Amino acid sequence: MKTNYDVIVVGAGPAGLACAAESAGRGLDVAVLDEQAGPGGQIYRNIKNSSVSQQAVLGNDYTHGLDLIREFDRTGAEYLPGSRVWQVTPEGDAYLSRNGSSHKLSAPNVVLCTGAMERPVPFPGWTLPGVMTCGGMSNLYKDSGLIPDEPVVIAGSGPFPLLVAEHLLSLNAPIAAIFDTSVFSHLFLAMKNGLGAAQRMDFMWKGARMLQKVYWGARKKKIPVIRNIKAIKALGKDRLEQVEGVCSDKTVSFPARTLLVSEGIIPNLSLFRQVGCSHTWDPVQRYWYPETDSYGRTHLPSIYVSGDGGFVHGAKPAEYKGRLAGLQIAGKMRRVNRIDYLEQTAFLKKGLDRELLPRPFIDALYAPGSHLFSMEDDTLVCRCEGITAGQIRELVAAGYTDHNEIKAMIRCGMGPCQGRMCGSAVSELISEGSGIDPAVIRPHRLRPPIKPVSLLELANAEMGGPDES
Repeated sequence: MKTNYDVIVVGAGPAGLACAAESAGRGLDVAVLDEQAGPGGQIYRNIKNSSVSQQAVLGNDYTHGLDLIREFDRTGAEYLPGSRVWQVTPEGDAYLSRNGSSHKLSAPNVVLCTGAMERPVPFPGWTLPGVMTCGGMSNLYKDSGLIPDEPVVIAGSGPFPLLVAEHLLSLNAPIAAIFDTSVFSHLFLAMKNGLGAAQRMDFMWKGARMLQKVYWGARKKKIPVIRNIKAIKALGKDRLEQVEGVCSDKTVSFPARTLLVSEGIIPNLSLFRQVGCSHTWDPVQRYWYPETDSYGRTHLPSIYVSGDGGFVHGAKPAEYKGRLAGLQIAGKMRRVNRIDYLEQTAFLKKGLDRELLPRPFIDALYAPGSHLFSMEDDTLVCRCEGITAGQIRELVAAGYTDHNEIKAMIRCGMGPCQGRMCGSAVSELISEGSGIDPAVIRPHRLRPPIKPVSLLELANAEMGGPDES
């Protein structure tokens, strides 16, 4: 059975689909490993099965995914849905579980397009049933058309919670309140990057229209929109019953059965950490991202990174990044002539540069506030192992400033999520307690498997290749 390819793409979101289409379209043998049941990633999730009403609510940015998937389908790239990749080697081997067994595929070029995730921010009650991310709510609607039928509070900062609020308002969901946790003073910092944003007024007007729809829609329905919210708490005995926040030293509270939270988007670094990519700290959005060149090449000869996993810029830039990676690989494999290569890369880089013009403004405007990780000591940080903020602070006060040391002592980050849900919070708590800049704190180290693998899957290992049925 087939085990070797020219290119292995991990992830089938905008970057993965574009990379696969670009490389397979030029004659390369490409396999796309996708954990989901269908192509599209989180942005275009379930797009092939979505209804007309869902597409109307989600808009043109969502339905663009159909064009990208059609292009991908025409190339003949091998698509392997339901593939959980749990290890990648610098030499180009990808280990995965699929259809109840484990497999190994190999290629001289592996492009990691694992996308981004919402920044996990612990707060009191965040593990209560009824508390979920805005992305989780968006996925429920894309997959099943589900929306809350009991009071819901939306809380967070950035374009995404506003987008979800816009969708839920149009669907007449019972929104009890909208908590805006953005820091107003960041507007003055963002204005330093106003020149780039001014060159993309179409993008800025699009954002302004979304704000207008949310605020006017909420006002029309008499839904409170409260800005400068801090210290959110989810309250309830067996499930969410109440949501609290602090605004100008005054506590506000609303009954709710669902709380949707989102405090920005960060790269999903699990595979990059595991394979050994070098990383850089972004002090504005306060996250690590892998070091790559403009084509997504890392310092590892077989490993590329593309899309929002490399740096969070959104769906359209991710598509450009994917195409650049695919084109670069095609050039390296001598499947495109020099003149065509130069013309196409120049065209793609120009398009990407235009898409990135407003990003410094947006990133500065919605930079995480300094209060974001000022949680109470009894707040659960590591949900897998039941570790609180107070336990981590005690170790930091005792001089432990390495996440890996803390992990070894109290198992924080040693659970099934491998630190995906607590890693950023632990780093912030270390920085808070020690005064050390996060950029010089040794990051959490991951070892394979980065996702749970059952003994049955290992026992059924078929290193001759995955079942293509």
